[in-house]
Amino acid sequence: MFISINNHRQLSADILLRLPHYYQTLIHTICGNKIGRTDITATRKRPPQEVIADLVAQKKLIVVAGIHDYHRKNYYDTGSSKNFDYQHSHLYVYGAHHYLPSDQEQLKNKEDLICANFKRHAKPPRYRSQPTQIDPVGRGIHCFTDEVLPTNLYQYLLTADPKSTKRTLLHYISNNRHNPTLQYPITYLYQK
Repeated sequence: MFISINNHRQLSADILLRLPHYYQTLIHTICGNKIGRTDITATRKRPPQEVIADLVAQKKLIVVAGIHDYHRKNYYDTGSSKNFDYQHSHLYVYGAHHYLPSDQEQLKNKEDLICANFKRHAKPPRYRSQPTQIDPVGRGIHCFTDEVLPTNLYQYLLTADPKSTKRTLLHYISNNRHNPTLQYPITYLYQK
């Protein structure tokens, strides 16, 4: 699952502090569990392969979070005219497929609930109705590079590097393309 959050007037430091809250919201909304922030590990260092294997076996959510700058409004009238000094966030969520319903209508309802619960983190202005967008992984331009299985998840996490040559969704999350001189760190979140 790929989640894009259009944070309204939030700096990268604010978003980094809110990442455990994002994970808590995901656990509550997707899994139906409540956990404390002390049960969440948030690290900039990629977890060891053994930890990833244990989390996959226990069917726990693994989140890779990245931060991007908004791009300035340009000649073609695309971009942000007021929010360009701020940042927004992207989340890659592995393990959600264990908890999401297979029925399309129920899945749509669950996605709507996730978006509604993330609204408080994005702090949107009143006129913006949906600050969160959810997309499946392995579709679109990354359909041939994002074949993620429990056996190759760790190798896939290795592509979360702006200098990586393999163009995957995690590479996109790690690369701040609107301001290449400033690369924000990737954060890995998982339940202890």
